[in-house]
Amino acid sequence: MSGAPLVSAPVILFAFDRPDYLERVCAGLSRQRGVVLDPTNIWLVQDGAISPRTGRRYARDEDIAASIATFRRHFPLGTVLASPHNLGIARNILRGERLVFDELNAEIGYFFEDDLEPGPWYLWALERLRVITAAFPRIVYFGAYGDHRRDYPGPVVKYIPLEHHWGFALRREGWRQMMDWLRPYYALLEGRDYRDRPNGAILELFRPLSIASEASSQDAAKSIACLHLGLSRVMTTVSFGRYIGERGHSFSPEHFRHMGFDRMRIAESESYDFQALTEARLNDIDAHHRRHYERLRRERLEDIIREFEGKERSN
Repeated sequence: MSGAPLVSAPVILFAFDRPDYLERVCAGLSRQRGVVLDPTNIWLVQDGAISPRTGRRYARDEDIAASIATFRRHFPLGTVLASPHNLGIARNILRGERLVFDELNAEIGYFFEDDLEPGPWYLWALERLRVITAAFPRIVYFGAYGDHRRDYPGPVVKYIPLEHHWGFALRREGWRQMMDWLRPYYALLEGRDYRDRPNGAILELFRPLSIASEASSQDAAKSIACLHLGLSRVMTTVSFGRYIGERGHSFSPEHFRHMGFDRMRIAESESYDFQALTEARLNDIDAHHRRHYERLRRERLEDIIREFEGKERSN
């Protein structure tokens, strides 16, 4: 688009064995409006098929090859970082984060899992959020896929808590704080396949805190880290993209429909009015997250740990 600003942040795509989903993500990114995507500053961080620890095969070689071919077809000037073996979700995502913040030394990165389909204004919305959130140094994550439970068509754009790290921006300084705090978490993943992670031991890390998660995923651990460190996660009300992960590690078609993601629609307005983000609204967003994780710690953590430990003893 002539005269549109160039997106300077590196754009990272995480992929594994769903080339059909990645096709929708790449197609969406190739049709962005309001901004120009640098074709040399987009990266595919592709996981491999076979675990070097257990020899277990987690994907078909042809699906991984199709994933890489899909990316190269849409972004021939982009870079493919294909792992020769299976890293698992946590290590593959960490690889992309280290690329952005350690190797490229970027202040901010835009990250997309292969099941977040961006609409035509998604990167433009992230760029608007980058400017708006700069006044609040504690905002480390922000996203623009919106509230799947309600339809906010625009043009007015307001702010709600970010729940899942699917298509998001992440700031370097907050990421470094999280990585320091999460060293015990990543230590528990060493020498194991991610799917064999010690769930009970991971949740034990949360026991001394007033907050906890019901999940042991890297996404959940980062959410706890943000709240413990006083870092904020913000999202638009308007859905500039949609979650399409009907099948995958975390969702089944039934769960996908139960959560209402099948009804999620990308907003179609031609213009958007981002409202001012205030300290009071940001405090409300932080308080929402805190109440949720405090309730989990208070009401469910002990039972969840016992359940995980029971399953692990029986395996």
